[in-house]
Amino acid sequence: MKILLLFTLLISIIPNIKGESKTLGDWATFHREADNLCRNTQHEEAASLYRQVIKGRLPYQGNQHRDVGVTWNNLGVALYFLGENENAEEAYKKAIQVLLPAVGAKHPDILTVKTNLAFIAEAKNNYKQAEKSFRDLLQQKLPLVGANHPDLANCQEGLALALEGQEKHEEALEQLKKALKTRIEKLGDTHTDVGATYAAMTVIYLNQGKFDEANKYDAKARKILTKTKGTYSPNLNTVSRLRPQPAEILRAKSKDLRIP
Repeated sequence: MKILLLFTLLISIIPNIKGESKTLGDWATFHREADNLCRNTQHEEAASLYRQVIKGRLPYQGNQHRDVGVTWNNLGVALYFLGENENAEEAYKKAIQVLLPAVGAKHPDILTVKTNLAFIAEAKNNYKQAEKSFRDLLQQKLPLVGANHPDLANCQEGLALALEGQEKHEEALEQLKKALKTRIEKLGDTHTDVGATYAAMTVIYLNQGKFDEANKYDAKARKILTKTKGTYSPNLNTVSRLRPQPAEILRAKSKDLRIP
């Protein structure tokens, strides 16, 4: 019901966007609607609306304003979920180009976009590049958020998957265990991100042929993720280094890294 309401609202909005002149406040409202669509896995509609918001914001805010950069980032997230890696990467790079003069190179917004770019590298099977990016991001984020922050856990998970792509199983598990500890402490032991971590650990144990361990963590993952189906969209990016590819891990891999 909630998804249907948002979709109906969008249908009523789009003709008005093309009609009368809009205020900056209107574009902020449309941006929020696009975020809601993205959260509810309506990524094609979200991407279309983000593009219109960018065009609408530019005459008011120019091409060096944080709001414009944030919209580019969020467009990239929607495109990533659609499996459009090249277009998503282009959107992220435009986000950085806009955000750098607006907020500076060390701002958390920049690190968020760089994290998204690292996931793009991973989706394109560029594991060594992704590994380097995630290690750099961990060093940059640590003094900003501290050692036990969910943002750090996201990077640890990304690093783990990059390592697993290179068949560095033990190193990958070490990073996932760090992420798991933080997520349980900060988010609770039934949070979807905790389930996602268990699911990733399951696949690594399967790749090692450690079936008893895989069964153990698969049960933990399913207990959480079966209660949260629909929270994450089916990610159209293949996760080729994870063999086999249960639906839960594909769903769990769709991280929501939008800038608030």
